[in-house]
Amino acid sequence: MATVERDDQGNLVLIDPDAVAMIHAVEKHNCKLTLEANRDRVSHFRQRFIDRGDKADDVVIVLANVNDRNGAYLAGELMPGMDWQAIRDQGEIPFARGLAGRDGVQVFLNSFDDAASKKLGEFDGLAVVVVDHGVAEIFEST
Repeated sequence: MATVERDDQGNLVLIDPDAVAMIHAVEKHNCKLTLEANRDRVSHFRQRFIDRGDKADDVVIVLANVNDRNGAYLAGELMPGMDWQAIRDQGEIPFARGLAGRDGVQVFLNSFDDAASKKLGEFDGLAVVVVDHGVAEIFEST
């Protein structure tokens, strides 16, 4: 049930857990749209995974929107020093895409998205981890 409360400065604030849950569900759905827009890159990295002989227990495919707060953090860890602004200057949205250590990504997910963290922890096979829209979502790498 929605309530109205006052914040520390005395302003009225609407607290609506149902609205927050709905927005969160939309953000998760939008991660699927990000996946679809990057399907060719997922296929590329799936083939690299096969060619290298990696194990799904060891690596994941990452698609991280660098303009997203969480995606920016992950991109900075995976690709330090990358000039993301050059991509923005071309009118594109920068994404960090590639294979990454599953354990490290699991720890990262633990820090901001419990549902995605749990889903990855229970996922068998090569996972695609999409970080976008303030959330993360886990998909199969088909």
